[in-house]
Amino acid sequence: MSLLNRRSKQILIILLSLIVCTALTGVSPLKARATGNSTTAPAYTGHNSWNQLTTSNGLAAAIYSAAEGKLIRYQRHIYSHVDANSTTPNFMWDSYFGYGVDGGKATWLNNVAVDSAKYVNGTNIINASQNDGSLQFDSYYFTPFSGNNQHKSSLLVMLLKVTNNSGADKKVSVFSTQNLHLGTDYGTANEQTAYNAGNDYLKEYNGKNGSIAIYKNLNLSGEHHETGVSGGDTNNNPWYDAANYGKLDDHVVSEGNDISAGFENRTNDLAAGQSKWYGVVIGLNEDGNESNLSSDVQSLADTALGSSPQALLTQEENWWADWHSKEKMPAGLTAQEQQVYRQSTAVLKMSQSRELGPSYGQVLASLIPGEWSIAWARDGNYSIQALIASGHYQEARDALKFLFDAKMRQAEDGSGANYYQKNFIESTDTGAPTYGLGVHLSDNYLISVCRYYGNGTEESDWNNNGPNIEFDGWGLFLWSVDQYVKATGDTSFLTANNKDYWNKLTRQDADLLIELINPSNGLIQPDSSIWEEHWTPFSVLNTAPSRQQFAYTDITAYQGLKSAADLAKRLGEEKSMDKYNNAASSIKDAVLNHLVVNAGGYRTIASSLERKSDPAHYNDGSTVEAINFGLVNPKSNLASGMIQAYNQNLHITTGSTPGFKRDQDGDLYDSREWGFIDLRIAGALSKMGQNGEAKTLLDWMTSQASANYDLIPELLDYNTQDYAGSVPMGGFGSGSYILGINDYYGQQKKVDEK
Repeated sequence: MSLLNRRSKQILIILLSLIVCTALTGVSPLKARATGNSTTAPAYTGHNSWNQLTTSNGLAAAIYSAAEGKLIRYQRHIYSHVDANSTTPNFMWDSYFGYGVDGGKATWLNNVAVDSAKYVNGTNIINASQNDGSLQFDSYYFTPFSGNNQHKSSLLVMLLKVTNNSGADKKVSVFSTQNLHLGTDYGTANEQTAYNAGNDYLKEYNGKNGSIAIYKNLNLSGEHHETGVSGGDTNNNPWYDAANYGKLDDHVVSEGNDISAGFENRTNDLAAGQSKWYGVVIGLNEDGNESNLSSDVQSLADTALGSSPQALLTQEENWWADWHSKEKMPAGLTAQEQQVYRQSTAVLKMSQSRELGPSYGQVLASLIPGEWSIAWARDGNYSIQALIASGHYQEARDALKFLFDAKMRQAEDGSGANYYQKNFIESTDTGAPTYGLGVHLSDNYLISVCRYYGNGTEESDWNNNGPNIEFDGWGLFLWSVDQYVKATGDTSFLTANNKDYWNKLTRQDADLLIELINPSNGLIQPDSSIWEEHWTPFSVLNTAPSRQQFAYTDITAYQGLKSAADLAKRLGEEKSMDKYNNAASSIKDAVLNHLVVNAGGYRTIASSLERKSDPAHYNDGSTVEAINFGLVNPKSNLASGMIQAYNQNLHITTGSTPGFKRDQDGDLYDSREWGFIDLRIAGALSKMGQNGEAKTLLDWMTSQASANYDLIPELLDYNTQDYAGSVPMGGFGSGSYILGINDYYGQQKKVDEK
């Protein structure tokens, strides 16, 4: 053999060796290749594409639009529906500040460009900055956690700091306008207003529906007020009179359609270089109880009137500083990551209801304006995991308690059976539209098959293919309880009251998961699962969305039963421990035996049993939880194959992003980039030792968040990478970011310790 042929053969052997090594131990890299902690390709850079900032204190929620320079939404509940027969209304049309100089006509600040808008980092406090001429305006908006809100009223604080940056003294008038819709129709009809001289506030109300708002000025210097029928060309309303006459005349209309209210602080002296503070508290209720509402409003106002409106800002900032003082954050985070991490924990705090009663503790999937301002079982458990990881154990405990105590929808026959259990899971009617599973369960299930109304009762959404009935939340709840007890040692949470919660957890959750194992293949019975594919079977539709035996549901059941075994061990119940461990092992075996597919030289887990023979549709990002939950060894060839499958089939190939869509089903919702999938894949890559690839995804989401008020979205547009879907997202957004950061830096710590 010639020297050339020998050299060619050596090169061929080396190339083949590299290919084999990559297949056995490596992962095809993300589009931004990285080695260790150093990225070798250009970083992906986020950009601003969102303009709404939400403030919530678990009681009320409001939105400031940076594009419009004003508040545009204010509602009495953070969730979208109290029950099946109600929708939480937005009471606010708009609200904003204005100013005039030397008694001249007012300029309303919604007509002045917003130079910057942001959160005071790690809080619910929105801060907007504007400049007009030599005057600087820094406004702050928040629904306060701080203060003594004895009656749990809905409260919204508006503050304005005015700074004279000129070299000359000025006389500045400060205005505000508040336009709430308290009409009989939850619109503008038949509104009423009055001025309470004794307590110095304006009241807007509707005697027919009980809606009432109180507006309280926080600076009494040169104070004037006014109410009037709204409209830009309508005389005698605050907006018109300030803009055209430069003053309010203290008149109040008793009744009208679409009334707005306003305040003025007239011609206050503002020396060169000086700043002064102004503000308004808006209290809102629907029970007509003016006494309780005025008491809560006055409690806030006293803090401001006793010194300065700035005192309310300081009080709220101090509340948040104390809350974050208990926070756990991994070492080594960049400055940007720290900012996004703190804001993410704040979003979770804002997303948790503090209303007394059955609502208390529920965590929403998103805040408004997101469509998913509803408490999903699945999303809520990811939020709970993030609260635990970040050290906010009381909030996690409250969320778990909500899930333990929530009421399931009951069957109409008065039997006490759960509605979806009796009519769908246990039904033997296999025809349309019931498509019963015919699986008898030994007890009523504990955790909703989908989500919860604000009043703590079960809800599922329906379409032409029936309801969503999802079993993954049952396993995720077991995981959350286990992680909480592991982190806190609080076994009394389960054992109090004769082991009430432990008995519920075993008899109405873990045991039922075992009963849902299909004896023919060892997988969990078909359900709607994570992507909410509704109830009509795949065998009927022969396509998705449809009910299937989903890998994700099996993966969560595996994790849940392992968690139940861990809890049983802690409580000294060895028989239960063995039972749950054995069941978890059997599900793991079933997944590996029935759902693993060979895909062009590597192996991956198919999205479902029904689609395992369809390579154009069987890739699903949610299966990454098999790596995160340990069903698949992170160091195995299967784990590497799964990542390779995601890279080849789920990568967004348009625009500039290292991210992923959720699956291959092809509609707009499926095909957009999913923050949840990006962040859970990042967590898996960290566990696999693929640090560079994990960091690429984390850096991408951090960069996007940093450009968008440190908020994590549900989706990104696949062409522009603009924010899309629900923002800010809770468990699938902020919660997943917290978990992804902890996964990455936790693995780094383990490496450093070796």
